Amino acid sequence: MKFLLSLPFAATRDPLGWAGGRAFTDWAVAAESAGFDAVAVTDHPFPTDEWLAGTGHHAFDPFVVLTAFATVTQRIRLVTDILVAGYRNPYLLAKSIASTDIFSGGRLTVGIAAGYQRGEFDALGASYHDRGERFDEALEAATAALSGESVRRADGHYPASGNTMLPRPIQQPRPPIWIGGNANAAIRRAVQLADGWMPFHQTKERVAISGSPSLESLDELASRIRTAQSSRAEQGKPPLDICTSIFEDQREPEAAVARVPDYAEAGVTWIRVGLGGASLESAIARIEAFGKARRAATG
Repeated sequence: MKFLLSLPFAATRDPLGWAGGRAFTDWAVAAESAGFDAVAVTDHPFPTDEWLAGTGHHAFDPFVVLTAFATVTQRIRLVTDILVAGYRNPYLLAKSIASTDIFSGGRLTVGIAAGYQRGEFDALGASYHDRGERFDEALEAATAALSGESVRRADGHYPASGNTMLPRPIQQPRPPIWIGGNANAAIRRAVQLADGWMPFHQTKERVAISGSPSLESLDELASRIRTAQSSRAEQGKPPLDICTSIFEDQREPEAAVARVPDYAEAGVTWIRVGLGGASLESAIARIEAFGKARRAATG
C-alpha cells in the first residue's frame, strides 16, 4: 500500500502566515521524510463565493506548487488531486504536464476529473453542459500532444491542423493519468483511457452537490473496483491503480493505519491522507505522527 498526502486547505488561504516564516516547501520535505509516497494539491482557479462559504476551499496553481515541491524533494511523487479537465485547453494542459514532469525528474501523476462547479466553469469560459464529452476528447488530444509528434485532428472540440509540442515528458508515453469520480463514466474513462481511478467517499446527501454517485462503504468500493479491474483485464491492459481516502477518521493515525489491510484486500493500491493543519508547524507534527504510526504497523 502507498500513501498520498494532501496539502491542507488552510495553506492556500494565507500561505505566508501559515508557513510562519519558514519555507512553504518544508511541508513536502516533511512528507517525504515521514515516508509518504506522494503529495497532492487540488485545482480551483476561481471558485464561487457561495461554494467557499460552504464546504469549498482555495487552491494554488497545481503545476506551479508541484514544481516547487519537486525542487526540494528527491523521491516523492507529485499528484494533481484533482485537475478539472474543462478548465484548460488540452494542448496547454499537455504543456504543463510535460514541463512539470521534466522539472520533477519524471515524478508527476495526473489526477483529473470532469468537475462539477458550474459557477467556476462559467467564470472561466469553460463549457459545462458537455463537459463529459469534452473530457474524453481532451484526454485523447493531450495524449497526442505529449507524444511529441505532429497532431492533426480535423473534428471535435480540439482540432489541430499539424501542430507539435516539445519537449516530451520524461515518463513515456506520458505520465500516469488517474480519473477521479464515482460515476460509471469515470470508471469507463479509467479503464479505456487512463492508468488509475480515484473514487471518493460520498454520502447520499452530497450527491445533489457534486452530481457524483454515493459511495459510503468499503464493500461498495470493493465491488466497483472488481468491476473496473475485470473490464481492464478484458481489454488486455494492466490493472488500474486505485487511490481513495479511508472512510475512518484520518486524524487518528493508529486507527487509520490499522485499516490498511482491509483496503488492500478490497483492491486499493493508494490511500489518500488528509491530515490538515492550521499552521505549518501543526501540519508537520501530524505528518510525523502518521509516519511513526505507519512504521510501527509495518515493522
